[in-house]
Amino acid sequence: MKLRLESINKNPVTQVALEIEFLEQKKEQNQVWQYYQINFFNGKEIYQFKSQNKETISAVGTVAEIGKFAFALEPFNEIKSLSNSLEQYLKSQKQSLRFEPADPSFELIIEPLAIIGNEHNHKVYFWVDAGNTKELEYTWDSIGIRFICSNQALIDMLDQLQQN
Repeated sequence: MKLRLESINKNPVTQVALEIEFLEQKKEQNQVWQYYQINFFNGKEIYQFKSQNKETISAVGTVAEIGKFAFALEPFNEIKSLSNSLEQYLKSQKQSLRFEPADPSFELIIEPLAIIGNEHNHKVYFWVDAGNTKELEYTWDSIGIRFICSNQALIDMLDQLQQN
């Protein structure tokens, strides 16, 4: 499954989009994780941010995988949390949407934009943690994209989230 959010610009040479591509799920002890990779589209260029597959010894002496982009599914479902936040935002119960997974690898910010023509539009900011993408460190430094999307694009993304 993929979550995709596209800009209102439909020119294939300059359209911007972000995509979260779901990979495998994994159960570890009493937790379930949904792994993913992040794709940015800038016209015909694609920038991919993939998990690093490294192991480390945890504080309690067990081998743990690190450097993977993952949403928690159990005991707390972050995908459901994102879905609920987006639904509340679309119903105008929130002034903005801000989402960052518990294992911080990105931050998504969506804010309303004045009506352009007859359509409600939204400013989208998506920042990928620069440390996690290369060095397996949590940093506030990031690389990202920003664009304007339509209300329908957010509704489509909500539908994608609710199918998961």
